[in-house]
Amino acid sequence: MDGMSGPHVIRGSVSLPEAELVWRFSRSSGPGGQHVNTTDTAVELRFDLARTEALPEVWKRRALERLAGRLTDGIVTVRASE
Repeated sequence: MDGMSGPHVIRGSVSLPEAELVWRFSRSSGPGGQHVNTTDTAVELRFDLARTEALPEVWKRRALERLAGRLTDGIVTVRASE
């Protein structure tokens, strides 16, 4: 995973260690059809916001409050496919 090795600097001396980021790459279903590419590339990134010790407590608390409706068990998940 060239270009993804951490730590990832957030601001100043605050950084996320690569060990706290879980990457998953896969093929996802495409549109299908005759002579059409039937698979897409997908990536998912998971970050356990509730359990991280990398962020200052005030940042963590604020993020948990603001993202409450988008978290699953305190985990932020970002998915992208093409």
